[in-house]
Amino acid sequence: MPVVIPETDAPAVSVLMVVYGGGALAIDAVASLVEHTPQPFEVILVDNASNDDSVARIRDGVVGLKLIAESRNLGFGGGNNRAAAEARAPIICLLNPDARVTAGWLDPLLELLADPKVGAVAPALIGADGELQEVGAVVDHWGYTGPIGTRGFGGPVPMPAARVAVDYASAACLLMRTEVFRSMQGFDPTYRLAYYEDVDLCMRLWERGLQVWGEPASRVIHLGGGTVTPVVSRALWHHNRSVFLHRWRDELTDRPSYASGTDADIGRLWAWRTRAE
Repeated sequence: MPVVIPETDAPAVSVLMVVYGGGALAIDAVASLVEHTPQPFEVILVDNASNDDSVARIRDGVVGLKLIAESRNLGFGGGNNRAAAEARAPIICLLNPDARVTAGWLDPLLELLADPKVGAVAPALIGADGELQEVGAVVDHWGYTGPIGTRGFGGPVPMPAARVAVDYASAACLLMRTEVFRSMQGFDPTYRLAYYEDVDLCMRLWERGLQVWGEPASRVIHLGGGTVTPVVSRALWHHNRSVFLHRWRDELTDRPSYASGTDADIGRLWAWRTRAE
């Protein structure tokens, strides 16, 4: 049976999703939204010219979403910009197809975003193993991001007891006011296909005087993985970090370095972030 999104003429949230292959993942993501989102919402999904049967699977597997099938790969940023142009709700939620929302995920984020000083909010991202991945991150002197979480470093990190101001929160699940996203012209197309466009977006919010917060009271499962090869992924990441570093060099000058990727380095970054508030 297909997943059915309840009809609404007045969505509270427009969920934006971009896929390049992996249509089954997207269907499961939408199913989690239907199960755990009592507020009226719409889903706008952009297919970035998938080279598999994703478009057909999504059309058969979900009723009630707006599907935009592109003839070329717009990338993560470009795809979300395309989807945002169709959004009807006052709030947009960028959501990866490999994300699964959980019970009560939306209310704490909407509560935070009701403050006009807040530009973007994100939940705690939880891995498939149940361990915390991150509740946002700090950006270091060289443009590396240091997450609160376990991804790639050390042992488990305790869940923060309260919401925390962060330099950057992953667009795996990120909420913003639609008018703010559009006024910033969304993601910058300078960044190729994927990586760092969301870091840049959050830095631009801070530049505007708008805060970015991670909210541990909201939890979203993030399965991880990607649809490009590791070689392509690394090349994109290095290229886009160079673009980011060139753009934000002055802002990053006085920040600590995250060079060794140790828990001690993460601690120093977060101590710096706390002092910066």
